[in-house]
Amino acid sequence: MLKPILTWLRSSGPTWHYRRIWLDALIVTLCLNVLAWMIFSKMGMTTHDIFDEDGPIEDLQSASLAITAVFAIMAALGTRILARFVAVTTACISVVFFMREMPICRGSVTVYCVSKTWLPIIIGIAALILLIATIVFEYRHRGGFLRAIHPRLSWPLGLIAAVLGASQLAEHFDIVMMEESLESYGFMILTMSSLWLFRFSRAQHLPPLRFRARASLHKMKHAFLHHCS
Repeated sequence: MLKPILTWLRSSGPTWHYRRIWLDALIVTLCLNVLAWMIFSKMGMTTHDIFDEDGPIEDLQSASLAITAVFAIMAALGTRILARFVAVTTACISVVFFMREMPICRGSVTVYCVSKTWLPIIIGIAALILLIATIVFEYRHRGGFLRAIHPRLSWPLGLIAAVLGASQLAEHFDIVMMEESLESYGFMILTMSSLWLFRFSRAQHLPPLRFRARASLHKMKHAFLHHCS
């Protein structure tokens, strides 16, 4: 059991080339959070209010996740195969976190909010899209999923998971400022990933989307008919 895992870990394959993402995301997070703290402190808010639930820092997190989703979707439209799957995964994860960060509609909160009914539905749709994308990707490119989750390529997602796990630990001990700061950092890594993927997609010079979609449907139809015959 251990030998196949070690062989997989030592195998060659695609690599995540944006190695400074952890540092760039940290710098941007610190700058934005400090700037938000300075602005809202001048407006009379306490540090606790700024970092509290549904406060300015959480609004920044939501904005970061929205930007992530937009650029990840645009990156998916301009890439193919593995890069497209990574972009779709990034988009779906950002949508899930965006919905989790959105306030629940109650009382005076009626504008920027989501109902308890629609929250699990939208998260479920995002999860379903990711599941379908994973199945299609693996069906068309056997072994592609193992390449996609290899630490050499997926380590930014591992870093995000570790940072968000630390934020949950801070929440358990009721350290609000640390919890929200870690969440902001984790979401910013996701944002920087989508921006890098979008930049990568701009250099691909692929045929128009309609031609690629038509070719993909033709390949899937041919593979399905061949499998059934």
